[in-house]
Amino acid sequence: MSAIKKSETCEGKLRRMCKSIAEEITSGGQIGGAHDYMDHVYDIEWITHNDHTYKAARLLVAGGGPNIWVNLQDKNVEGYWGCDRVIEPFIDNIGLDDYLEEIHASR
Repeated sequence: MSAIKKSETCEGKLRRMCKSIAEEITSGGQIGGAHDYMDHVYDIEWITHNDHTYKAARLLVAGGGPNIWVNLQDKNVEGYWGCDRVIEPFIDNIGLDDYLEEIHASR
C-alpha cells in the first residue's frame, strides 16, 4: 500500500516562499549585494518622513499570484495570497536599506 502525499496548501507555499526570501536576505548568500537584488524588484513603495526624507521602503518581489513585499521598515517579508497572510522576519545583511536611502536621496 502506497502512502498518499498530502499536497501543500496555498498558505504553506506562501510561507515557504516568504521564508526563502527572508533567509536569502539574511544570509546574503548568492545575492551579491543590494544592487544585484534590486534587479528582481517589480516596484518600490517609498516610506518617508513628513519632510519627504527617507524612512524606509517596501519592495514588491512577487506579484500576480502571491504578492510578496520586503518591508524594510519592520524587517519582515510580507506575503499575501487570497485570504492568506504570512510574515517572516529577516536581517538586512545585504545593505538594502542603505542602498535605498542613497537612491531616494539622489531623486
